[in-house]
Amino acid sequence: MRAIAIALLALPLLAQHGRYLSDSHHPSIGKPEAIAAGAKLFMGSCAGCHGPDGGGGARGPNLVRRSLWHPLSDDAIFQVIRKGVPNAGMPPTALADDQTWNLVAFIHSLTGPASANAVPGDAASGKAVFWGAKAGCANCHSIRGQGGHTAPDLSNVGGGRPLAVIREAIVEPAKDLYYLGNEAATVVMKNGRTLQGVAKNRSNYSVQLIDTKGVLHLIRMNDVKQLTLSASTPMPTDYAKRLSTTELRDLLAYLSAQDVRK
Repeated sequence: MRAIAIALLALPLLAQHGRYLSDSHHPSIGKPEAIAAGAKLFMGSCAGCHGPDGGGGARGPNLVRRSLWHPLSDDAIFQVIRKGVPNAGMPPTALADDQTWNLVAFIHSLTGPASANAVPGDAASGKAVFWGAKAGCANCHSIRGQGGHTAPDLSNVGGGRPLAVIREAIVEPAKDLYYLGNEAATVVMKNGRTLQGVAKNRSNYSVQLIDTKGVLHLIRMNDVKQLTLSASTPMPTDYAKRLSTTELRDLLAYLSAQDVRK
């Protein structure tokens, strides 16, 4: 299934919902039974290259996130799966029509909000991971007004992001420059005071800095002696090692359930 992604160079995510620009009206799309059947096909044929959530694997690229994607309909995905892509490593398949549509339904579901799909794991255990000391997520992130304020609010992360994007942001936070606009910064003021935190809305004239206690500082650049920005994300990059497979799975289940509409 490697070349699905080559043909899917254009599967854009609409803001907040991650839906295709052109959706099929085939009854399999959005049908839980079809998505479940498609998931089994995907795990057996595609996950080895593209990862179990479509977020990319050892050989296949990410099917969910592509900054240069163009519109591609479910019907076009159907044709790519059935006919393959010549000279791109993906042969045609012999799946029946209903099986192919099940696979399309699953791929379609990958780009929808995580809260709309069945996410494996125990959300209650994931809540304990999020708010616990081992992961320390709540030191920086908040959910429904509780937690830290130096990192993005996650109250609607499940309602606004696909599962693969959430997972990627945890295990590979520096990938695709997720941290742009949220750089770790150290500000040395001309009066000798030093501030550390996350820089936001930075310009040649001013910078807003949220310090480690969550306090917002409005700083004029005329008052700054030195501004040092981190070359990487302020978010820890070791969660893939820090958390067990079960803890990570449960954390994803908890975050996927965060939807302000529910």
